[in-house]
Amino acid sequence: MVSARAIEGAGTLIVLSDVTELRRLETVRRDFVANVSHELKTPLTAIAGYAETLAAEAASDAQAAKFAQTIVDNARRMQRLVDDLLDLSRIESGSWHPEPRMVGVDASAREAWRPFAERAASRNVELETVSDATAVNSDPEALRQIFTNLFDNALRHTPPGGRIRVAAQRTGGDTVVSVSDTGSGIPADHLPRIFERFYRVDPGRSRQEGGTGLGLAIVKHLVEAQGGRVEAESQLGRGTTIRLYFPA
Repeated sequence: MVSARAIEGAGTLIVLSDVTELRRLETVRRDFVANVSHELKTPLTAIAGYAETLAAEAASDAQAAKFAQTIVDNARRMQRLVDDLLDLSRIESGSWHPEPRMVGVDASAREAWRPFAERAASRNVELETVSDATAVNSDPEALRQIFTNLFDNALRHTPPGGRIRVAAQRTGGDTVVSVSDTGSGIPADHLPRIFERFYRVDPGRSRQEGGTGLGLAIVKHLVEAQGGRVEAESQLGRGTTIRLYFPA
């Protein structure tokens, strides 16, 4: 890697950095995560399956059923973590090749919302869509996963009676898709780091509610892999807005 900087009265300083070893180590890390995640999938599936059987058969024993359900819940959480790790490794390695086309923002958002509808209704949280730009140039499956991760995150931080809003508009050469919530908001000192892997504003609450700590990192990588960028804005007590910039 070569970088240059002009020094007043002394010409130009050129710095050559050998990043070969750093790149090799990054590849080793990525491959290790992917391999371990693959190895964990089968035993986790078995653990969850057997625990569900135990929970069903122990229905008459409240304590045994509670223990079995705890195993099920934790195994499912680990399965979600493994799936997210595999998704992130696939995107980072470059083995994922997006196939962008014009996708309806409203339709994609509502499809991604469907699995959350019952959970949202139980808390009286509504989805609102407002779209000036009816379509965005994105890989359809990637856009659905982006909405899925953002909705999951927003629902975990939006109190009963709140609202999650999806909007899209053309701005210059980009289509900007935003997902806003009326949740608790994020402290300013945490905001620059929310797209980092495993970064949690409130670690205890996130784990308790089933978060893997990878959802927003996956969103960032999916958008950037398509030539876009992400940004976040938040106010404590008023909510958070995530903006996704897609090249038009």
